[in-house]
Amino acid sequence: MLNSTVHTPLNSTAANINNSFEIIALQFRDNVEFADQEAAMANLNTVVKTAAGFQSRDYYYSEENGHWIEFIVWDNEASAKAASANMMKNEDALAVFSLVEQTTMLFSNYQHKGGTAA
Repeated sequence: MLNSTVHTPLNSTAANINNSFEIIALQFRDNVEFADQEAAMANLNTVVKTAAGFQSRDYYYSEENGHWIEFIVWDNEASAKAASANMMKNEDALAVFSLVEQTTMLFSNYQHKGGTAA
């Protein structure tokens, strides 16, 4: 069972229809301990917060399958793509990426097309 760490509130609800949404599904390599996975995911907060156009980042873990999902909101698609390119040059981000199982990672940018709320 996961520890009962206090997590920050969901930020993605502040998004608007003009934003770009980056969704990443990933799994860490088998030899990466869960505590190290949590630390790696938290370390990416520092990196992504410095990117132009960044609005919010939330991430989730599934105990069922050991996968993580990231949901990042950007001002627009151009800022999302620029940030992605810059991440590939950032040593802190690359250190985290080196722990990830690259063959199963899914990464895409999306634009809002519909939805509903209570």
